[in-house]
Amino acid sequence: MQPRPPFDSRSAWADVVVDLSGVGGYDEVDRFFRQVALSPRLIDVESLTLSPAPGDAVHLVSVLRLPYRPEAAPLPGPPEGVRAQLAGVPRPQADAYLRDQAMSLAKADTIDTLRRNRRNPRLFLSEAAAVVRGRPMVLSQATAGDEFFLRGLAVGEATLRGFERRLERGFFRVSQVLLARQGTCYRFEVRGRSPVVGLDAEIPLPTQQPFSAEQCRSDRDPSGAAVLRAPFVRRPRRGSLDLRLRDVAWADVFGVLYQLTGEAFLVDADVSGRLSLDFPAVELDEALSLLQKGGMKISPGPLRRVSRARAATAGPALGADAPKASLAVKRAEVRDVLAALAEADPSLAAAPRDVPGRISVWARDVPAADLRGAVLDAVGSSGGADAVPPLGPPAAPRRLHLRPEEMTVQEFELAGLVATGGRWTALVYSPAGALYAYRTGDRLADGSVTAIESTDVLLQTEEGPLRIMLPLLGR
Repeated sequence: MQPRPPFDSRSAWADVVVDLSGVGGYDEVDRFFRQVALSPRLIDVESLTLSPAPGDAVHLVSVLRLPYRPEAAPLPGPPEGVRAQLAGVPRPQADAYLRDQAMSLAKADTIDTLRRNRRNPRLFLSEAAAVVRGRPMVLSQATAGDEFFLRGLAVGEATLRGFERRLERGFFRVSQVLLARQGTCYRFEVRGRSPVVGLDAEIPLPTQQPFSAEQCRSDRDPSGAAVLRAPFVRRPRRGSLDLRLRDVAWADVFGVLYQLTGEAFLVDADVSGRLSLDFPAVELDEALSLLQKGGMKISPGPLRRVSRARAATAGPALGADAPKASLAVKRAEVRDVLAALAEADPSLAAAPRDVPGRISVWARDVPAADLRGAVLDAVGSSGGADAVPPLGPPAAPRRLHLRPEEMTVQEFELAGLVATGGRWTALVYSPAGALYAYRTGDRLADGSVTAIESTDVLLQTEEGPLRIMLPLLGR
């Protein structure tokens, strides 16, 4: 806190202006200004600016005005009728009494004016958190003063539509909304006015930290896909799997196989790039054999390990009675995977978990101990106490995830059509890089999936039916 030099005016009151800065949780900032509202000093919050800080915190810059009465401030006249009541009182005593009465009247009027005009950002803090809550969006700056200003990032067109509707129906009086595309996200800026509320107003407390330094990025590998085709055979194929993928990340290919067959895959971090393929009517073993021709090394066993740079070892024999775990994560932090496995199997809680690196895991009902051993083997760690030096907890930025039902028709770009037993499923990448599976009847933000064939998907939109074709396989 840094007070500015005071400046005495000839008005009824003056202010000590204090510049305040600090770092804390969003709920702590809200609690601080609730305490400011309870102060008998009648503190006026002139302005407030919030921005993200490292970790789950925000940086606060605020200007506070602490009122006081200058010595040279003029006094009003005494209340009417008081002078007539002082007949016979000596003049010095009467003048002192009248001056005290005038001072009391001036202070009462000043306090009444200050109570009515002082500002506090309690409503602004609550509403700023509410308009973001439950949406894949974050704030990068929020300013409250005579007007308010919000800046941030959002994923998806439906997110922006819901955000604008919520702003218009809320406490803020919006005067301007600006939108611009930034990579896979949208940058927004909102200006307007925020009403001032009294001390006893029942305002919902913020339950979510709306700020993050997250930058817009998509979890997708660089373009330039490899192309694989199943060899031509004269006899009809009778396999149970149909795979038609376009520019799909290699890690997601094994996630698709996991979804179709339930088989477990452990994908090393060196497996990157994109793949386009057409595998009609194949079995899993045939599909894996074709994928190995694309440069992948895939181990046998119930837990198949996929690697590009080194030969993958055979997966462990899965135990029958050990605690089971199910994971479906793409390029997750190894420390997070080990922490999840420790929750599934308490016997792993004492094992070291501060292991760097990333890995993709697609597994269902696999013994947690076996899965942990395979993960440590994949990242080159024995898991011993001295294998990896302890690391501090990572300050991971918030990821913006768009749910499948929040995708719009305009964002519905087919990345693949797959089937098992003749039942087709459509695959679509979200702007954030997550691969979503859609089946007949699934909803979108502004439409629904009505039919899926081997070559296209039929959507029902607000303007009628729309057919989305799967792109042809490149050379």
